[in-house]
Amino acid sequence: MRYFIYCLLFLCFVSFRSERFYHFSMKETQAQFHWQNLETIKYALDNSLMPHQQVKQLINAIDTLQRDLQQGLRIDTIPPRKPN
Repeated sequence: MRYFIYCLLFLCFVSFRSERFYHFSMKETQAQFHWQNLETIKYALDNSLMPHQQVKQLINAIDTLQRDLQQGLRIDTIPPRKPN
């Protein structure tokens, strides 16, 4: 009985420590469209009348998002299978 409880506690601990990875599939045209939208938003923010500190924070957030997207980018030439 003790062994079972220890195993259960260990599994609960491990399940909360695991990382999840998400894979988003999109066509190249969609990716370019969204990337260009982010660049347009950065340009609009830079030319807005918002306080400088807020603009810097928003542009930094977009830059971080773009950097993370670029690091996790995986290009496949085979489209994903459709679920049955």
